[in-house]
Amino acid sequence: MPKISKNASVTLSLICCIVGFLGLVFLAWYFPHMIPEAASRAASVWILVLDYLLLVPVAVANGFLVKLLLLVRRRQVFTDQAVSCLRTISWCCFIEAGLFVVTGVLFFGIDLVLAFVAGFLGLVLRVVKNVIEEAVALKAENDFTI
Repeated sequence: MPKISKNASVTLSLICCIVGFLGLVFLAWYFPHMIPEAASRAASVWILVLDYLLLVPVAVANGFLVKLLLLVRRRQVFTDQAVSCLRTISWCCFIEAGLFVVTGVLFFGIDLVLAFVAGFLGLVLRVVKNVIEEAVALKAENDFTI
């Protein structure tokens, strides 16, 4: 498998985050056009409210991903700031999972699968956060010892 430099990888990840943010902006604009003509006004309002609520945790997580990538670029990975970023991103995944459960029960059954995926991703990020948090503690202990 080809390997790229660390700096190129971080830059590529930042570009992906920007593209993701532009995708969120597009979705925010496109959501009203996705409502079926046959839907009642009340149903349309609820669908739009839930759709826009689904965008909020993703936008917050995207912002914290950018912050985390900038920390990586500055070689500040094993810091409390990095742990905080991972914690926030994992909570955003759990919130997204909860919102997908609501939309899955009310409207679209496939959203229950998305809820599972978002919840599992939140769990994985939580484990990574715990590993980084322990590494921060070990680093602080080593810095104190020296």
